[in-house]
Amino acid sequence: MRFSKTAVSVAAAAIVATGSFVLVSPAQAEPEVTAADVEKSFDKAERANEQLNQLTEDAEELDQRISEVSAEIRQISKIYQTQRNELGADIVAQQMAQPLGPTVGLLSSGDPDQFLDGLSAIDALNTTRADALASFSKTRVELKKREAQLSEHEKVLAKKVKKAAKVKDQMQADYASAKSDYALLSAAAQSAMSESDITAVRNAGSGAAKKAIAFAMNQLGDPYVYVGTGPNSWDCSGLVMKAYAAAGVSLPRVVSPQMAAGRRVSAADLQPGDLVAYPSMSHIGIYLGGGKVIHAPRPGKSVEITSLSAGFGVYARVS
Repeated sequence: MRFSKTAVSVAAAAIVATGSFVLVSPAQAEPEVTAADVEKSFDKAERANEQLNQLTEDAEELDQRISEVSAEIRQISKIYQTQRNELGADIVAQQMAQPLGPTVGLLSSGDPDQFLDGLSAIDALNTTRADALASFSKTRVELKKREAQLSEHEKVLAKKVKKAAKVKDQMQADYASAKSDYALLSAAAQSAMSESDITAVRNAGSGAAKKAIAFAMNQLGDPYVYVGTGPNSWDCSGLVMKAYAAAGVSLPRVVSPQMAAGRRVSAADLQPGDLVAYPSMSHIGIYLGGGKVIHAPRPGKSVEITSLSAGFGVYARVS
């Protein structure tokens, strides 16, 4: 088949035009990073921080239990060894005195009264030995039980420690990503994200809530640090825990258990001193009243006062 010069020219023009279009087509631009994106990145790192806090708490409890069980094992082992030695000595003494058994010596007795008295004595000895053996067996079972508990605690602790190491690595990676995103923001956006309200609110709340708020206010301007529990740096749950500890109220270390320790309230019922948290349980603060919250926000910022509308959506009262 032959093509006309016109057809060939049109086809060539189309190829050139197409090639020209491809060459000049600009690459798709990367989506612009926003302040909201950066906050999400920091929130992801803080979720990992709270998970690490919980694993650390679990590991410390297990370590304490291991110490307690180890002490119990040492105590029971002493009893076990004493009972074993006493049983062994008793058996050896009996065999040395009458290798064929105490009953054999009575068979040659011609005195019925002596024979009956001897049998009574042997029965009493065997009963005593039986009680000692039963006590020894009970101690042995208890010792084995404690040793099994210790082994299980040690296995669980090893798993917790291993998982904590992974979570810590993830937290550091998430934090590095958040810092990278932050660096892409404009100077104006960075400045806006770094602004903090550190104007103290005085005499808010009453009772334990008032004392907790006063403690938190004294930390205004202290830097945020992952796993920080003071006295000069904090993470969000560390600040809340220590604030209420100063008021004589014991709270758990981690956001979710802290909220569970209180009684849930609605936004309409909020009072100064109530705990306010993100629905994801990744962040927590203390309500001050008037729509304000004091909290330890994120790395790069310090303990500050922020708005209740800044992500807080779950509320609880602890006193």
